[in-house]
Amino acid sequence: MSASWKTVYEGQHEGRSITVRESGDGTFKVLTQQNVHDEGIAYQDGKTFVHVSPSSVGEQVESEVTSRDALREALKELHFSSATVSAIVDHLH
Repeated sequence: MSASWKTVYEGQHEGRSITVRESGDGTFKVLTQQNVHDEGIAYQDGKTFVHVSPSSVGEQVESEVTSRDALREALKELHFSSATVSAIVDHLH
């Protein structure tokens, strides 16, 4: 069974578009364009899971996380500033 995703945030930050989608189970997906070459990451700490796909400059990149705290971490891993991370996460209800 596939998850149903709802867009909960769309905006432009630091010259990049960003879309945040949430599934019914509280998992978040971040879609943006990479601004640096990144090897990507994947880790799990208890129930927290963060995955950022490897990508090159200018490439579309997707990250999937299991909580709002993990969403903060993923946005940092996607090279967004602390101010942008707070603006996005604080916007979510």
